[in-house]
Amino acid sequence: MIQLGQILFILSVLVILHEFGHYITAKWFKVRVEKFYLFMDAGFSLLKKKIGETEWGIGWLPIGGYVKLAGMIDESMDTEQMKGEPQPWEFRSKPAWQRLIIMLGGIIVNILLAWFIYTTVYMTFGQKYISTEKIQENGLAFGEVGHKVGFQNGDKIIAVDGVHQPRFNRMVLDVLLGDNVEIERNGQKQTIVLSDEDKAEIISKEGKEFVGARNLLKTIVIDSVVVTKNKLSVFKPGDQLVGINNKTYTYLDEIDEIIRQNKNKSVTLSILRDGQNFNITLPVNKEGKIGFGEDFFISSNLVMQEASVDKIQPDSEAENIGLQSNDKIIGFNNQTFKYFRDFRTALQKEAGKTIEVNIIRDSKPLTMKANIGKDGKLGFNLKSDTETDYQIVNKMSFGSAVTAAVEESWQLIIYNVKQFKLILRPKTEAYKHVKSPVGIARALPDTWNWEFIWNFTALFSIGLAFMNLLPIPGLDGGHALFTIVEMITGKTLNEKAAGYVQTAGMIILLTLMALTFGKDIVQLVMDKFF
Repeated sequence: MIQLGQILFILSVLVILHEFGHYITAKWFKVRVEKFYLFMDAGFSLLKKKIGETEWGIGWLPIGGYVKLAGMIDESMDTEQMKGEPQPWEFRSKPAWQRLIIMLGGIIVNILLAWFIYTTVYMTFGQKYISTEKIQENGLAFGEVGHKVGFQNGDKIIAVDGVHQPRFNRMVLDVLLGDNVEIERNGQKQTIVLSDEDKAEIISKEGKEFVGARNLLKTIVIDSVVVTKNKLSVFKPGDQLVGINNKTYTYLDEIDEIIRQNKNKSVTLSILRDGQNFNITLPVNKEGKIGFGEDFFISSNLVMQEASVDKIQPDSEAENIGLQSNDKIIGFNNQTFKYFRDFRTALQKEAGKTIEVNIIRDSKPLTMKANIGKDGKLGFNLKSDTETDYQIVNKMSFGSAVTAAVEESWQLIIYNVKQFKLILRPKTEAYKHVKSPVGIARALPDTWNWEFIWNFTALFSIGLAFMNLLPIPGLDGGHALFTIVEMITGKTLNEKAAGYVQTAGMIILLTLMALTFGKDIVQLVMDKFF
């Protein structure tokens, strides 16, 4: 429900302000606005009220919204009014330059909105990003597909198409959008050329997760195991990975790579359990896996003093007692714990009991009473405070924030152009991963975080501006294109032809929407019930 609330809030803000851009410019040039709708009202509307000459309403279909202008063929496909003589208050009666401004009004407001949001966020929270230099200080870890296309664990990405990217999340996107990736491997510079087929495999199988920071093996433990009547686990929660095939290693990705190299064979994992060393031999399947994420799960063995609360599960005891993000949990019943795994093991023994959770909030100690359920859990996740070592936070003055907001918006426009070009290259199969609001909502976090929401709204606002700028009939860009052609040639597209073009454009747009919505809804149903 939180994800649904987030996407509805974001869409509402963007649609209302986009349509307001058309509305206010139409009013400036004395064009009558007949309707102003949030979401589409195909067949009926949820709410509507006429104020003056304009009907204000909320439609039932959350795929956008519209402003209906007198004397214009738009999303409403109302052609009856075009049969009469042009009236002074109609859109078609206005000079071409005024009509162009009205058509671009929504796009301009979307860009201004992004500037405003980024300026406010940078002043309030700061401009935050993961430093490429810091995260790859010891090199990077790559998934199976990354290795297949030519990367190796420990590689450092120096530049993509000759450009160095200091922001890691952007750098990962640059790799997918670029062609020539310059890397440093064992002190030597090399270039990896990615084909469209390589990109298709990365996008479809691993996405942006194909590369990440290297995890120190000494910080990794078996988090939980899956036990059934027919299958017992050879691992126990808290087991620490040490090495593989009688060799010790420094990074988890080194273990992963050896496992992948032994498909259809066996490997022997060295683990540390309760201070004693054990060797466990496991078969490797044809896909190069031994059960990580299926039969047993691993996680960082977080030090309690170096970690804080990240996400709180809805309707959990953690939520009931008022636990908050960034709280530091020390222990319970005045018993402290060094490692989170020890805290969790001790907590499971308190299942069905009432305990006092000891936390620190804003440098002050607090105690909270909690009723532990049968599963022996409170319902929260921790995050490592040391992960912020990779993060850069630039808190800005108003002047600096405005400049940075304009630059960020421009960069996002460039990235939208590059991503659109990638979608148009069939071999990359990027078109298969275009998401509808349903798909976007599923990717949103399950906790309400205003910093994230406003950043995402600004990002989405630039995306909406770019999409509407495309010269496709039915979109603002399509209307603007015909108006510009009219200004250059002095010739106007006749109303009958305009109706045909608008109809064709709407058919194309609705077909694309149906395909993306259908794909995401089918995926939702499959994940939910199968």
